Amino acid sequence: MWSMKIMILSLLGAAVAAMAAPAQINTPKLDDSEVRISYAELKRLLAAAQPAVTVTVSKTPPVSAALLSAVYRIDWQAAQITAQMQAENFSDQWQSIPLAGAALGAVSVKPADARIVVLDDQLCLITGKAGPVSLELSFALPVGTSSITLHPAPSAVAAIETTALPEGRHLSVQHAGGTATLMSACRHALPASGGAVTLTLADSKAPAVITGTDEAIISTATYTTQVVRDGSVLTEGTLIARHDSPIRLTLHLPEQSKLLQCHVNGTLTRPLIQNGTQLDIPLAEPTTDGAESEIKLSYTSAQPALQLAEGEIDLALPQTPVFARQIDWTVQLPDYYDLSTTGNIDAITDPKPGLHLRKSLCRDQQPQARITYRKRTTK
Repeated sequence: MWSMKIMILSLLGAAVAAMAAPAQINTPKLDDSEVRISYAELKRLLAAAQPAVTVTVSKTPPVSAALLSAVYRIDWQAAQITAQMQAENFSDQWQSIPLAGAALGAVSVKPADARIVVLDDQLCLITGKAGPVSLELSFALPVGTSSITLHPAPSAVAAIETTALPEGRHLSVQHAGGTATLMSACRHALPASGGAVTLTLADSKAPAVITGTDEAIISTATYTTQVVRDGSVLTEGTLIARHDSPIRLTLHLPEQSKLLQCHVNGTLTRPLIQNGTQLDIPLAEPTTDGAESEIKLSYTSAQPALQLAEGEIDLALPQTPVFARQIDWTVQLPDYYDLSTTGNIDAITDPKPGLHLRKSLCRDQQPQARITYRKRTTK
């Protein structure tokens, strides 16, 4: 009896132990498995596995704002100039966009809420809104004038149009790019770089000549320009003009220049000044044919302060339509600088201090020089 119980208990224990033991599962090894998919699916999986490429696009334009176009329409009969302009602010920041010289103030502006201010002798558009702006500025021609000088700001498209001229008259246009004669309903391109543009109303029955060209000759002109460390510039000149009758000698001072004094034959003279830089200097009737008048003048301007080691400055002399036999120009900077130059005027050798320049046999040209200065090294 007891032996039977012991046997039954042994069988039960073996059964429980077998149930508690983990089952042995025959599973195949995944490393030896094969997966078959289409090429398109493989390509998609490979593309998804590549790291994302981030493309950085600069949001800062190379130019923050600009005047894109300016067309000046001249109606001499109505004594009015209308300028159609397109400007653009390429950012959402406040910008100042030069439009034209401020010597000739605008009498009206469209749209009326356009913010036009004067900065550095320029009419400027002030805008803080991104995008293009269309403007119309109206200027009044001085009553009784036959000549006026505009100072357009740089723009890629620049032109002048004549809409109405007095009968029998034409418009002579002078600028750095040359001279043109316009009749009514004509269009003429202006230099994209801006600069002075002189408009002269002349009689079409006579040959189109520049006033004073045949009436006077500049025998000699001698200028001295002194530049000091803070960039202040003083230019003094003496011109000898030969003429047979009383005339008005026209001189165009460099932009941003201010006349100090003018003497004719030793007498203080107040020339007629138009647009801030055009001087009309009266020369009285000579006592003899072919007599000469002596004109002395001085004017100031400003340059950036001179650099301690080296730098460059751009200088210019007055421009006149009168033929000049010879123009001599001495440029003086602090004597511890060595000077060299490039421009439309030649350097000459002279033992006197300064840089000595000369231009001969020229008409209606403005002598210009880019002066390079370097501090002299001592051994």
